[in-house]
Parts: sequence; structure tokens; C-alpha cells
Amino acid sequence: MTIAPDRTPTRRRVLPAGDNGSLWEARPSCGTFEFRGVRLRLMVDDPAEVLFPTDCGLSLLSALNGDGCPALEGVNALDLGAGSGIYSVALLAAGAGRVTALDINPASAAQTSMNVMANGLDVTRLTCVTSSLERYTPVERFDLVITNPPHLPYDPSYARRDGLETALVARRGGLAVYDSVLERVDTLLAPGGALLMAHSSLADIPRTVTELTARGYESETLEIFEMDIPLLAYAEHKETMLTLLKEQRAAGRAEFDGTRFTVHALMFRRPGNVTRR
Repeated sequence: MTIAPDRTPTRRRVLPAGDNGSLWEARPSCGTFEFRGVRLRLMVDDPAEVLFPTDCGLSLLSALNGDGCPALEGVNALDLGAGSGIYSVALLAAGAGRVTALDINPASAAQTSMNVMANGLDVTRLTCVTSSLERYTPVERFDLVITNPPHLPYDPSYARRDGLETALVARRGGLAVYDSVLERVDTLLAPGGALLMAHSSLADIPRTVTELTARGYESETLEIFEMDIPLLAYAEHKETMLTLLKEQRAAGRAEFDGTRFTVHALMFRRPGNVTRR
């Protein structure tokens, strides 16, 4: 499968086949998790509007519990594609100074705010913005950007105009949001800041690593997770989606084995002393 950026040894975790949310400890609309010693709870009122985080999204937090991960105390962070707010909750619980939760789905803002308050965290340190990444213009750059982009290929046969699609499916063969992140990261991230990304092997990991490395970013793989392709929500269109993924694989833009793929928890550090644009 995809070769990770240089880091030896890289932790690899194989999640059991057939499990739905195997990193979670509760049902898939409400779950608990521990992040940096703090027990946290996450809820989603309507999973058809806001996707309850999958193992793909939770894997990044799991990796950030390991050694050698960046300090989060006091950082000004952007939760890009916030969804239910799992990253916003975790960052604030870990001591982030400010978190901006950005999502194109209008239902995300209320859900993120609710989860921050439900965990007893200071909601005044949270700012929710409803916008696409392309149209978003921050007033300042961030110390940290964290994201789990949608990575399944788009097809009209299973297209849905709800929060579920925006969280899982992206145009341009599942690469659209990755494209936007690569295009905008220099305008979002302060010199010396870090981009933390749950990067699917279905969405051309080598391209992302190569492009950011060429721009001077230091790259590191924190952990690799092997898991099932999230086909449950698209059971009626499974063969269509797998056909599209096989086309992506033939073009060298996706790697998977059967219905198993990997998620790489990646950290990209922007070089310091960069001239602001």
C-alpha cells in the first residue's frame, strides 16, 4: 500500500474487518473517547445532517495521543471541515487558545457548539464559520490546521445534498478538498505552523507529500491505520463506488486491497521565516 513519508518505525494499527466505528466505545450517534488524558463525549443529533465521525477521522486523534506529537496548549487552530466538532472539542480540551470551526454544512456550527458546551469547555474560545474553503478569508493565519477531508469519489447515482455527502464524498475522484487544502494552506498556516491531516490512501497520499515537501514543508507520518472502506452508507451503490475507486487506482491516485484501505495520520510543518503573501 502507499509508502509513508520517512519515519522509522511508523506505528501501524490494523482495525478489525467489518466493524463499524471500532475506535469508538459507544453507539454511532453518541460516543466517548479519551484525548490527552481528558475523557470526552460526542453526540450527533441527526446523522443524516452531520456525519458522526468515522474511524478515519478518529484515527488522527488516536495518533495525536502518541509521543512526539505537537503541543496544543495556547495554539490558534483551524478545524477545517469541522462536521460534528470532534477536533474542536479535542483541541479545546487540550488547551488550545482559540479554535475556528469551518464547514460548508450549515448544520455543523450548531452541532460543534453543542458538543463543546456539553463537555464543559469554554465556548467563547470557539468561532464557527459556515463557508467553503475556497471562499473563506481568515483575518489571521493559524498555528495549526487540522482536517480529515472527504475522500470518496463522486457519482450522480448516489449524490446526496446533505451533510453526509459533504463529509464523505468529493468531486474530482475524491480529491477536490485535498486540492483546496494544497492550494490554500500557505494562506491559512503561519510560518512554523503545522498541518495535521487524516489522509486516505484512496486520495493520492504521495502527491500531497511530494507537493508540500517541494514547498519546504517537513513531513512526518504519526501513525497508519488499516480499515474498511466506509461503504455502509452507500450499500446500494457499492459496485459503482468500487468501480470508480478501481479507476483511480489504475491511474495511480488510490491504493486499497479489496475493501480495505489505509489512513495516514500526517503532520506537515511549514518552515519558519516565510515572507507573508
